[in-house]
Amino acid sequence: MSNNALYAKDRIFRLDCARKYYTPEWIKKLIALLSDEGYNAITFHFSEDMGMRLESKLYPWLAGGDHSLCVFGCANGLAEDDNKYITQDEMADVVRFAMEKGLDVIPALDSPGHMNYVVKKYNAHFNTDIGNYFHKNGRISIVQGSSKNREPQQYSFSRGIDIANPEAVAFAKSLYTEYGTFFRELGCKRFDIGGDELLGFGETIDSSVSKWNNLDHWEVYAKELTGSPEAVAYDAFVLYMNEIAALVRSLGYESILMWNDDVYRSFDTGWKGIAAFDPDIEIQYWSTRANGGKNPPAFYMEKGHSIYNFIFKYTYYVLGFGSYKGATPEMIESEWNAYVFDPQRPENNPTAPNEKVKGGGYCLWSDTPAAETEEEILENLKPYLHACAKALLGKTE
Repeated sequence: MSNNALYAKDRIFRLDCARKYYTPEWIKKLIALLSDEGYNAITFHFSEDMGMRLESKLYPWLAGGDHSLCVFGCANGLAEDDNKYITQDEMADVVRFAMEKGLDVIPALDSPGHMNYVVKKYNAHFNTDIGNYFHKNGRISIVQGSSKNREPQQYSFSRGIDIANPEAVAFAKSLYTEYGTFFRELGCKRFDIGGDELLGFGETIDSSVSKWNNLDHWEVYAKELTGSPEAVAYDAFVLYMNEIAALVRSLGYESILMWNDDVYRSFDTGWKGIAAFDPDIEIQYWSTRANGGKNPPAFYMEKGHSIYNFIFKYTYYVLGFGSYKGATPEMIESEWNAYVFDPQRPENNPTAPNEKVKGGGYCLWSDTPAAETEEEILENLKPYLHACAKALLGKTE
């Protein structure tokens, strides 16, 4: 029996195929399983901290991986994967297969953060640095992927690009244009532009203020762009994401998505709304801690955004960290559906049905790629995929 009020129109599986190389043949097996379970979309997250796994015709030197950037050290990576990536011809074949199986394909290119690998490759190829740095009272320090003591490899390379650097922004735009054009010509209609976990997890210059207040050069840039003396560094980020959304939309995409954690962030940025997010950007809600816990799902919907439910407690399968799974399949079936965004505070959950709640899905994050083989992953995922699909379809029996 199905509960029509809980039926989710969009039932999405997200594959982090950036940090771990997955063969096209394996991806097709996954797609067939997803189709059988009732999913109707798959997101290909092909760029991340440790790799860009989709061929670039514009930058032939770019695609690949770098196990030296692996979470918790390079010993947890797969060095033999470093030179492996999916060609555009292979991806085109995979996309066509997915569509034949009834799945929409959503490409995902994350910026301006989560670009450690891309920054490292660009810097080496052009002998110039487009990485992001904290600037405070004349002092400069790198925006670390993680803390020096925890992950020294990631400490040495920037978390992402400097959006006050025209060269860095132009490079990012060229990537969105190339990959956006490629997927649009294959019939894709949605594109995920990222925008999450921008400033990393390491140290900053002045710990007495927030990381956002250690970006003096972004603040100067924001004031120049807006003409407002009240603009802050965060306004520069808002304007960047809006600009990327507009660029991708101009390629013919109907929906632009980004993550919720840095959207409408006011509690530690000094943001007064000088620049405001494009309300047509759709929000992938994964963290209740966004804006210091002040932004429940209704907040985004009231701003005009549609939302997707990817709350990490129920929808994340992370390779490594003991292969993190926030909930068992039984918990997913009994406790979660597309309208349960905040399990700790039920009052924050939208009432079903609501047209602003587009659906949700399940995510495979390849943080520690050596943790499981392709075969192990596919087998281990099955009960979670089944439970998530059942919840999204509103099945109560």
